[in-house]
Amino acid sequence: MQKTLSLELVACLSENGFSLDELVIGVKDLFEQEGMAGVVGLLLSLFDEELALRLILGGGGWRPKACCSEPKLVLHSRDTRRFRTSVGEVRIASRRLRCVRCGKSVVPLREFLGIRKYQSKTAELERVVAEVVSEQSYRRTSRHLDLVGEIPVPKSTAHRWVMESNCDELKTDGKVVDVLFADGTGYKRRPDPSTGQNNRGEVRVALGVTSDGTVVPFGAWSGKSWEEIGQAIRKNTIDIEPAAKLLVSDGEAALAEGLAHVANAQQRSHWHAVHYLDHAMWRDKATKSERRTMQARLAGILGIELPAEDLKQVREEDKARIEHRTQQAEDKIDELIAELSGKGYGEAAAYVRNAKDRLFTYVRFWLATGLISPRASSMIERMMREIGRRLKRIAFGWSQRGAAKMARIIIKRITTAGEWEAYWSDRLRITGNVVLIYRGVKVA
Repeated sequence: MQKTLSLELVACLSENGFSLDELVIGVKDLFEQEGMAGVVGLLLSLFDEELALRLILGGGGWRPKACCSEPKLVLHSRDTRRFRTSVGEVRIASRRLRCVRCGKSVVPLREFLGIRKYQSKTAELERVVAEVVSEQSYRRTSRHLDLVGEIPVPKSTAHRWVMESNCDELKTDGKVVDVLFADGTGYKRRPDPSTGQNNRGEVRVALGVTSDGTVVPFGAWSGKSWEEIGQAIRKNTIDIEPAAKLLVSDGEAALAEGLAHVANAQQRSHWHAVHYLDHAMWRDKATKSERRTMQARLAGILGIELPAEDLKQVREEDKARIEHRTQQAEDKIDELIAELSGKGYGEAAAYVRNAKDRLFTYVRFWLATGLISPRASSMIERMMREIGRRLKRIAFGWSQRGAAKMARIIIKRITTAGEWEAYWSDRLRITGNVVLIYRGVKVA
């Protein structure tokens, strides 16, 4: 169907003076409230009339699902529907046809457009809501849509749309990654006194990186132990041992134990190792200057730089030099542990002692495979900051399901933007079958 539409607009501009801003706001309000939604409704009405006429006359092309063996359709009535869209409320009075042979009726336009029986919104509006709520609260989203786009969507409605959506689904396709990052961040959840659940919730995230640098988001969970998360990761990589070659984490004991069977080896994040030493010494009542001195010493010990070449291109003497440097670093850590213990900082000494075995895994990983892996979990830390900003600073009183879902939406939008676009292109059925050309506005 091809139609040429004419715009009819009554414009009254006072000769006593007006501002450019007033004119712009007036045109914007007119088109947001009536214009754009009216154009969509008119185009659908025109298409509906042509579609109904062709079906009655028995023309070729698309036809609705057959109601009987030899359907013969005639005009019956009209179905009036209203839909929330990002351009306003669209009203459609579409034709209902009735088969004179079996008596069943059908609304062709509804079936042609793929509109569900009780659908009251468009998928493109659902996408707008999902993207906005991933950056601000539901209350602010509702106010923002109403103020900026003239789209009245109550916060409870926006919440229901997001929770019913599948836009947060993450696809790993059974990929094996070289490095797996795992971390968690707390948030204020909705307490439940009947089950003894307090308001301290935690979202836990696992991201992988393949040898070619592709990020594989395994998921986000709330209310799940690291052991359960490890089992979920293994399900995505069934028949593959293991899911990752190296696990990089902040050294949390439950995390390391729960994901032990997921990776061949574990690397303790150097940044966290130095950062948490301050807290351990603080508990030992060490002064601030002593804490900073010991942190600087540990950071200096951990600073082993690996060559940029692959293993096959690195000379044996270079490998020997790195192994020797690693052994020296481990000896210096033993000296640091002894010094901390001698000064009465028992908790700090135990902390460094427990961390020592996983501080140089990345070196041994390089020596064995030639692949240079991260020694800090900076990638997932950046991700956790984004998740924490949305879950901690913008809202509280989350349900565990809602917090995990929001985290997955943020992860998908950041790490796999292409999959986010592909999901919505499929939902919106973007096929290039709609072409609109603006030819200008003329004075009648």
